[in-house]
Amino acid sequence: MIHADKCQELRLPKPKSSETQLTYITRTIAEGFNLNTRICRYIGIHNLHSIVATMKRKPVPFTLCRGVAICPFTGEAPPYPVDQIYMTLEQKDQYRKEKTAKA
Repeated sequence: MIHADKCQELRLPKPKSSETQLTYITRTIAEGFNLNTRICRYIGIHNLHSIVATMKRKPVPFTLCRGVAICPFTGEAPPYPVDQIYMTLEQKDQYRKEKTAKA
């Protein structure tokens, strides 16, 4: 379950009622937001690595890297790197074209 109040607190898009974690993450990064493991855990998505594996099997363009990120629970940046996922401008264009072609 994705916590809408915590999404709004972090200025992320509000999850739609019928949206799965996969579709929420895909929509959010397609809208230009960067997500990481710590943010995802804060909003109720505890398995970003599993969702990334699913996205790799589907034709969803995205960039995955590892880096240090601020923890929304503590407000500090622990030294341990976490998964960070986002779309570049080219990937956003490619995703929109593929989505339009399917419709």
